[in-house]
Amino acid sequence: MGSTCIITDDSAQFTNPGFLKNPGLEFLSHQITFNTNQEPPRSQIKVTDFPKQITPDFLPRITPPSMEVISFCVEKNLSAYDDIFIILLSKEISPLFERTEKLCASLHGHANIHLIDSLNTSLGLGLIVQYAFELIEKGFPPADVEKSLRLIIPHVYTLLSTPNLSYLQATGLLDVGQATVGEMLSLSPLFLIEEGVLNPLQKVKNQHAAMEYFTEFIDEFDNLRHVALIQPAHASLSESRFLRQHIDENFPTAAYSEYPINPFLASMIGPRGFGIVVMEQL
Repeated sequence: MGSTCIITDDSAQFTNPGFLKNPGLEFLSHQITFNTNQEPPRSQIKVTDFPKQITPDFLPRITPPSMEVISFCVEKNLSAYDDIFIILLSKEISPLFERTEKLCASLHGHANIHLIDSLNTSLGLGLIVQYAFELIEKGFPPADVEKSLRLIIPHVYTLLSTPNLSYLQATGLLDVGQATVGEMLSLSPLFLIEEGVLNPLQKVKNQHAAMEYFTEFIDEFDNLRHVALIQPAHASLSESRFLRQHIDENFPTAAYSEYPINPFLASMIGPRGFGIVVMEQL
């Protein structure tokens, strides 16, 4: 069997703690800036330092890797592997996929390139990448791996909620009036990543109501492979233990995990943003 590597991006979060040590895994990294006088190194970015509201001195901007960076990452692996899977966050969230697609159309080398839009980000993207590695380790042919990934992607669902409405305004998901009124009323909108797009569902009054919605959403499924909770940066959701208990009782074969929000997602929905990722079992 030929050798295979996977290239993904740094918006991904993984439920397997040792997964980052996989030698066949590489990352394309976005740059996050904040309009501060001195930009902190990426390693020093802490979501707990993000303010509740965006200000002129703290305005997160996410910049995708340049064509040169993407080219270097892909080209160095063309002669080293037989197959390269490039699995990236939704092209509706970042221009990274379209840049990579344009580059790959002009590349010619030893390896076969499989470019896949995950239609997701964060833990959703991470679960899809981990699924790809599982198939590769089981000896699936590359064509079957790609087919299986395209089958599983529509069965990975991400629900997000946040009270940090100024971040949503900066992201373009809310206008000024919606953000101002929503914060005055202490509302938290719910979003579903659908076909790669963050689509608004409804507004809830607090975290408890959002978690109730998450639970109802989970109950719509018959067979779950994994449920992952994205925790806010400043304080873990107290309702998470009830969610875990609900999953243990109703979906005993499903894996469950919890992870704090990462800088990429927090730059989009704020540090108090949280969510749930559901992956069905095919």
